[in-house]
Amino acid sequence: MALDVVFIPALLCDEEMYREVIAAAGGHIHAHVMMSPRPSLAASVADILARAPAKFALVGTSYGGNLALEVALAAPERVTALWLMGCDPAAPQAGGPDLAGGLRTQPEAVIDMLAELVVHKEATEAAAAFKAMAHRIGGEAGAAQATAYGTRPEATSRLGSLHMPAMVLWGKEDAIVPVSVGRGLADDLPHAHFHVLKDCGHLPTLEKPAESAALFVEFLAHEPHHH
Repeated sequence: MALDVVFIPALLCDEEMYREVIAAAGGHIHAHVMMSPRPSLAASVADILARAPAKFALVGTSYGGNLALEVALAAPERVTALWLMGCDPAAPQAGGPDLAGGLRTQPEAVIDMLAELVVHKEATEAAAAFKAMAHRIGGEAGAAQATAYGTRPEATSRLGSLHMPAMVLWGKEDAIVPVSVGRGLADDLPHAHFHVLKDCGHLPTLEKPAESAALFVEFLAHEPHHH
């Protein structure tokens, strides 16, 4: 019996960022990659819950991790396990760059800037893969995602209600959300395992797919919901 797993990609990313993890998990999972570029996380939550299986494990990275958290908080009885990467449960900080505006007016420049930031500096293939995904997603959809992320509700105070098993995986060299945020997230979730990948930036499944997949398969194998 394959486990239904919903994968939510990062900002400006598509199923390509999870392709190797899904392949490595093989027959153990039935993968559903879901994107919902709406200008509020709440609108995307409603959309994803309407399309998702009755019960599912949930994977999210960065913006997609924040969206995954909100999905789990909205329907904890449907989410059997949670895998989070590169997401910040705190409220958005004021005075950050206007990503949404930039993606509307000069998407090329913003995508090039992000490609430098999202992956570890030596990861040139991963940076190229990110750019290819970003061009497929496009500036408009990316701007909607950036708007949702920039107006996200604070999740830290609600994490204690998420009792499903969780895996929190972080790149040690994450230049966007520091590893200390991941450690705090894992500490605040009642049943979380925390892993750090060295020589890895903001998108572990893209930069370190084999290691990410091995941890995910092991995590699923040890969780009581999966027989």
